Amino acid sequence: MNLKFLTAILFVLLGLGLFNSCSTGSDPEDVIDSVFSDPLEFTLQIQNITSDITMDVNAVVFNNLDTNKDTITDEIPDCVEALIYRNADETEIDSIVIDYGKTSCTSNGGSFRGKMIVDPSDASLTNFEVRFSEFYSKGFDISGVMNLQIVDVAGEDFTMSFDDASFVYTDSNDEKSTFEISEMSSAYTYIKSEELDVDYVDDIFEFTTSLSGIHPNGTTFSLVSDSKLTYAYSCKNIIGGDATFVLTDVGEGDVDFGGGDTFDDCNGNVSVNSQDVTLHFTL
Repeated sequence: MNLKFLTAILFVLLGLGLFNSCSTGSDPEDVIDSVFSDPLEFTLQIQNITSDITMDVNAVVFNNLDTNKDTITDEIPDCVEALIYRNADETEIDSIVIDYGKTSCTSNGGSFRGKMIVDPSDASLTNFEVRFSEFYSKGFDISGVMNLQIVDVAGEDFTMSFDDASFVYTDSNDEKSTFEISEMSSAYTYIKSEELDVDYVDDIFEFTTSLSGIHPNGTTFSLVSDSKLTYAYSCKNIIGGDATFVLTDVGEGDVDFGGGDTFDDCNGNVSVNSQDVTLHFTL
């Protein structure tokens, strides 16, 4: 067993008063769950939400860069208003504002409320900054500046970086917990469309990811996958691939997002193995 992980478990046991002659001992699975569960679950949610955001910008913006309209409507849910603002002579896009309204709106990439402002950083419409205004997803208030770069064909291959971001979670008791993301980056690659048609709403992507941040209790964490995760628009979830979760000075776990099947793995179920104990979560 990893020495640092063992040390953390011993502290948990001592804190519970379990190291005495009358104690019957603690189930190792319960101890590992208490050490890992909260930071791990929030990290998985933050990764999945960020993928949802990234893929929605790809759907709404990158698939419509050549439109002459001022409002994007193709394959856009009724609860989403996507407005294009152009320069004075109407020749270049200045900004695209995606407004999800003030109640939860299920878009192509997930459920959101608030606004995303997508600003091109160059005339070639290759690099973009994404800013957030009163933006929420799955209980998180999200802020920061996301950078996206189209690598080849718009709507297909692109990269994402989201440094110094803040995810503030509000629980059922209206208590807030702030997760500071120091670094997050991903590279997305278009794989196929389920129906082999021209619409993007059933496209499937693979991507790598690297995420690191600070839990509200001060512990640093990271999630890394170099082996390609799978994201499907039809599921609005990560549905396949493996990653490694590390809780600094505690230990690590092997994350299994599923087999990548849009039917069998569309439920958002994730399993994590740490020290031969398996934890289960739903995105």
